[in-house]
Amino acid sequence: MAVYAVGDIQGCFEPLKLLLEQVNFNPEVDTLWCCGDLVNRGPESLEVLRFLKNLGDACVCVLGNHDLQLLAYSAGGKSFSGDTLDDLIAAPDADDLIEWLRFQPLLHHDADLNWCMVHAGLSPRWSLNKAKRRAGRIEKILRSEQWKPFCKSLQTKDFPMAEPMGKDEKNLFSISVLTRMRFCSAEGVCDWKQKTAKSKTAVYQPWFVHPKAKWKSDCRVLFGHWAALGLVLKEKSVLGLDSGYVWGGHLTLARLDVPKTQLWAVAS
Repeated sequence: MAVYAVGDIQGCFEPLKLLLEQVNFNPEVDTLWCCGDLVNRGPESLEVLRFLKNLGDACVCVLGNHDLQLLAYSAGGKSFSGDTLDDLIAAPDADDLIEWLRFQPLLHHDADLNWCMVHAGLSPRWSLNKAKRRAGRIEKILRSEQWKPFCKSLQTKDFPMAEPMGKDEKNLFSISVLTRMRFCSAEGVCDWKQKTAKSKTAVYQPWFVHPKAKWKSDCRVLFGHWAALGLVLKEKSVLGLDSGYVWGGHLTLARLDVPKTQLWAVAS
């Protein structure tokens, strides 16, 4: 049995198939982890979701910001420039795929492997247990009858920079951290505007470099989301797998259940 993890697929089915062929992936015995942004930007979001859904228990996904955009759009929300979701929305099995997607988690933790997977990141103020609680609260909403208005409410640019007191604002902050975060301060204040590889200010640094981050004593973190940063391989506490296939880079696959992580990649 092997456990593989793939970076942001973003509707690019062909490179995903090529990667799985390279490692002779067998869903009867192997498991594929997907670190979010399964859909959007690429041309085959429909095929990607069908394939992953059909893998059943052989596939473990977490939701990314583009997956949340699909949920919001399917619920009557806005479409944005660059979205490639209309074919999926019009598909005869769209309702089944949306239903499957909204029941996927925001955080997955495997204690045996000592890996935690999220799409974007964790606040340095969160322990693993706190992150699980925050993710669980939002997953409960996504799996309830309130999922449509909740997902549409996420179509905002006004994300709280720091952890607020109100329940709704706290949920917005938590889901933004899990699916959008790149830079933050040591105190967990987020900079939502910067998307480059390096910060322009000393206060805001990549979320995973803060030495006193509480989650660092609990687990290693697998993430995607940050194409401009590329693969993150040299940090002991994290593995970053978004190598920017839709931006002319690569789609990267990693094997997690071995002492030294093994990598495979397909170029765009």
